[in-house]
Amino acid sequence: MKHFLLLLLVLMAGIYLQAQEQLPDTSLFASYYHIEGNDTLPYRLYRSKKADTMTEALPLVIFLHGAGERGNDNFMQLKHCIKYFLEDTITSRYPFLLMVPQCPDGKRWVNTDWSQPEHTMDSVPTAELRGVMAVLDSLIDAGAVDSTQVYICGISMGSFGTWDALQRWPERFAAAIAICGGGDTAYAHAMKNIPVYIFHGLRDGVVMPSRSLQMYDALKDVGNEDAVLVTYPELGHVCWDAAFSTPGLFKWLFGKRR
Repeated sequence: MKHFLLLLLVLMAGIYLQAQEQLPDTSLFASYYHIEGNDTLPYRLYRSKKADTMTEALPLVIFLHGAGERGNDNFMQLKHCIKYFLEDTITSRYPFLLMVPQCPDGKRWVNTDWSQPEHTMDSVPTAELRGVMAVLDSLIDAGAVDSTQVYICGISMGSFGTWDALQRWPERFAAAIAICGGGDTAYAHAMKNIPVYIFHGLRDGVVMPSRSLQMYDALKDVGNEDAVLVTYPELGHVCWDAAFSTPGLFKWLFGKRR
């Protein structure tokens, strides 16, 4: 019994360390909190190596995390996908700022049931998504961000937030990456001119793959020539590593301008 407990503790420690290893070096990211009334939005900012000596306004990428990274610690939102932005081939080639907000526990970027085959956009955005846009406005007003090169990306819950932001404020974004999420197809016309790279695993048991397919079809129906759909027949919900490993994805993203 003692040997079993010892083995269990070792395995648990290994799982914990593996989870910790997935987090990038947080010292690379400045830590901030946006406070508005009773709502607090933690967020991190990263400045690429290529941007180190630049004084002009920079392109900005907003990354919206999934449900598992919610909280107020202001670091768990860095767990998934952020490592791809930190690769030397990216950070030394492209000048950009990366903003990674953290949705508080019990909250969502979009108040909808992710398991449903469709949803209707609420008349007002969530306080969390409003907070993201408020931070964006402050960065533009400060001269830190080029308003013609603002990009938004999201995985799972964050992909729902990405679609919601595109629907509400299409004039704010130059391009987007939406991974295993969904939006309201009734607002496809608002996104007619926004390049969107859409990814989904066809074995997804959390968010129906049809959510991404519907959005892609809706964009094509309104004449969006810059929507791209990639599906993975052998992958489930966790398809974001495959998505961010797509050759040329960052060249595509940073090549867009509003």
